[in-house]
Formats: sequence, structure tokens, C-alpha cells
Amino acid sequence: MNALGLPLLSLVLIAGPGIAAPPEAGSPAAADAASGCGRISIFDVAPRSQELYRARIMNIDGRLPGPTGTKTFRLPAGRHVLEVAELIDPEQFNDIQLRQRDMRQHPYKELVVDVRPDTTYLLGARLVQARRNFISDGSYWEPVIYRQNSEPCQ
Repeated sequence: MNALGLPLLSLVLIAGPGIAAPPEAGSPAAADAASGCGRISIFDVAPRSQELYRARIMNIDGRLPGPTGTKTFRLPAGRHVLEVAELIDPEQFNDIQLRQRDMRQHPYKELVVDVRPDTTYLLGARLVQARRNFISDGSYWEPVIYRQNSEPCQ
């Protein structure tokens, strides 16, 4: 009850996409926050000469990663599990392969990344040439971190 005799209401802050709620003291997330942050980037600068193409992050640690169109995701330092979809250029496939690609039951793959503080990781999808004809089982591609850059994360 407040001074007017009215009941006090509790305010609950719910973190939405791209908004992080502050970690509870003593939690593993609080320890990660104290040790810094890093970034995962899907900005498309993947070198095609190395069979690297665009990728999309479907979720990070089982959660939606942020607003549509986001190219860089800030994460606390530590281990994170990314669920990744490939965006390999359609010109790399024939008509039958394109149809098989659209009908896959499991189009996403997991990638575990140990994020270090003040490091940005560039994520891409590698076309595995030796497995190029294995569309239906998904072994024609793999998610990869193809570059990492040191830069401050705040």
C-alpha cells in the first residue's frame, strides 16, 4: 500500500526482440555480461571463390535473434548455439536440385560458437562441392565462421 492507501503494482519488464533484460545477479548470464561481449555478423562479404555464401540466423540459444533485417547480433562472451539456414545462390543448383532444396525436411543446421569478448565473427554457408548432389540429406552445405575480427563490443 502506498501513502494514498492504494495497492502497489509490480512492474515486469519483458525483453522483446533485440532488447536484452538485465541478467539476475549471480546468474551465468551476469558472469558473461561482466566478462564482455562479442558479435556474430551475417553481413554478406563471404568470398565466393572459397565456396562461401550468405547465411541466415534462425535462432540463437533457442531464441529469435532480433528484428528482421539485423545483420549483426551482440552476444555475451561464452558458448552459444546458432541455428543457421543457408542462402547459397540459386545459380549453383540445377532445376531438380532447387526443387529438392525447397522440399528438405530439416533445412537448418546448428553451429556452436565460443564468443570471445571484443571479437566479431563472420558467419557464412560453405557449399561442399564433393557433396553437391546430396541435397535431400543436407550434406551439400555447412555453416562456418569464416573470419573473425577484433573490435570493441559495448
